[in-house]
Amino acid sequence: MLLLFLTDHWEVPLSYLDPPRFSFSGQFWTNPSTINNATENYSLTEVYNNVPPSDVNPNSVWWNPQGQAFFKITSGQVTSALNTTGSLITTSAGDPLVGAGIVSVPTGAVRVQYARLVDLDPDQQARSMIVGLCLQIQIPGESGIAISGVARPMIMLDVWGRVTGGGGGGIETAGAMFQTVIDNPVWGTISTTKSNLIKALYAASPNSLSLKIVVDAYNGNPNSNSFNTGRIVGTIGPYLPGEPVNFVPKRKVFPPPPTQTSASPMNSAPFELRGNTLTIDLGNSVPTTATYGGPFVNLGPITGSCPGGGDTITIVPSLAAYTTQYTLTAGIFDIPLDPAIATKLATNVLSIGINPPTASTSAVMGVTAGRLKENLMLSQTGVTPPPVAAQPAMALSERSDGLYVDVTFNALRLEFDAPPWSSQAAATGVEITSTAQVAFCATRFGIPASGVPISVTVAQNQYQFRNDQGEFYDISNTPLSAISWSPQSGETDSTGTLLVTFTASHLNNSQKPARRQILDGQLYLFTHPYAPWNSVQPITFLVFDDSPAIVNPTWWDFVQPIFLQYARVYPAMRDLIDLSDYTSVTNTGFGIPAKIQGVLSLPMSDPAFMPVTRDLSLRNRKAILAWFAAGMPEGTQGGNNVS
Repeated sequence: MLLLFLTDHWEVPLSYLDPPRFSFSGQFWTNPSTINNATENYSLTEVYNNVPPSDVNPNSVWWNPQGQAFFKITSGQVTSALNTTGSLITTSAGDPLVGAGIVSVPTGAVRVQYARLVDLDPDQQARSMIVGLCLQIQIPGESGIAISGVARPMIMLDVWGRVTGGGGGGIETAGAMFQTVIDNPVWGTISTTKSNLIKALYAASPNSLSLKIVVDAYNGNPNSNSFNTGRIVGTIGPYLPGEPVNFVPKRKVFPPPPTQTSASPMNSAPFELRGNTLTIDLGNSVPTTATYGGPFVNLGPITGSCPGGGDTITIVPSLAAYTTQYTLTAGIFDIPLDPAIATKLATNVLSIGINPPTASTSAVMGVTAGRLKENLMLSQTGVTPPPVAAQPAMALSERSDGLYVDVTFNALRLEFDAPPWSSQAAATGVEITSTAQVAFCATRFGIPASGVPISVTVAQNQYQFRNDQGEFYDISNTPLSAISWSPQSGETDSTGTLLVTFTASHLNNSQKPARRQILDGQLYLFTHPYAPWNSVQPITFLVFDDSPAIVNPTWWDFVQPIFLQYARVYPAMRDLIDLSDYTSVTNTGFGIPAKIQGVLSLPMSDPAFMPVTRDLSLRNRKAILAWFAAGMPEGTQGGNNVS
């Protein structure tokens, strides 16, 4: 059964941009494991070191080898609310929801725990995914939890080097956003709350909520008291089933390609025109001047304009106004327009202009930003961003034809002979399937656009380190025979949608490049003609190996090599269990076999699913469970039951 993403609601979609909504600000904490940041570290014979990673030293343990990949919102507070009349409420006197606490709490079916932050693959770290984020909101003075719910797994989007001069060279310079849906929220105090905003949100969207968060200012210094913490802002608003989950299906402005002498300092921004109100989300768009949440860059007045006229829309009058708005509304601005300007903007391109008082070093976006998790200094990346001139400039703009095309998923897992695409897979995009259905959604000036030609072509990924010749080299899409897609080109239908099916074929380990053979799977990347140079990231598939067949697996010939690999790249797990040791894994006295079977049997959308990186194929998972069911035969070291 295909879960349709576009329904009759899509013509007037609701998202976190729409009222009633509320915003929050706070701090997050995450401890990603980093030994798995390099493919070379998956080899069972490599010797790790704590020297900074480089082209000649990929076997570093990197900056957080003991990480367990947890993700928490440790402190947060609702800072504002926008009611159904469009009035912004900024005090608890206006609505008691303002000032409410918001944090994340443990969740899960078998082993309750906090959310996980996991990568798709060591060669695709720009697809970090938050799994199992459970939010709770409590209003001071009211008994019970006002709203709670678990967010669907969400993939990092619009990642960039937010700190000016960051050069894409370190996680501390990074900014990114996540957008998803909270399904079946629990409205714990709906019958007793004094918050009219909560009542209005419940009336508008009782069964699901749209959530968008922005993260930056991460502290990756192990010697700091704030290690593993960062800044988070977010917004929660209504959502109607059937709409896209991870993007606003309206309009979006993007930076133009940089020149050798200048580049836009801003990142892309979604927006919508609602009546005579322009609502634009600049929460992940304005750079900062320093790490750890340093001041925002003074871009001068940020204005909007349409071609062919002289009308100027003042969006952010000053740096102080943006700084306040970032904390207050997560950087979302609601701009009342003159009706004549609103009418004009409805069918014309919006451009965002800046007038910085002084020149500054540009932030870095796009391909370069894919290296942000390396935590390398600018001098180590050799990337120098172009400057931003101290003069008026166009920083962001829509396409000249008003088209905006985005996809419902940009990171999925496939495996030959896995279950076919289903409503469950379509809801989360996490489970391993044999096919995947990606909806390309097109709007023109915010309206679903039919008849838009879309071709889906192969893109390429480059390894983070240089080869012996000092050049970056391609690492994905080999062999291309392991994946197919249909149609390869087509046009959007009356709802503005083109559905493309991707199918996994046979992938034998020996078909892959040598450096990928230690990993179970290969990466495949795809793009389309409407992907701006630096903002809409390629669609990435991890296709798992599917052969040879596994017959009567034993510890030594099958299970131990897999468990040893995880024990090496996630040494923090040894505080609980040494996965490389047969006696520890089979210790029934502490119920270890039952616990491992339990977490391996969970859906991948559960934060307790093992392994934390989600890089275990369905084939291998089934074989490990079969090994447990067969009584955990040890076999003999050096034996071979794989044919």
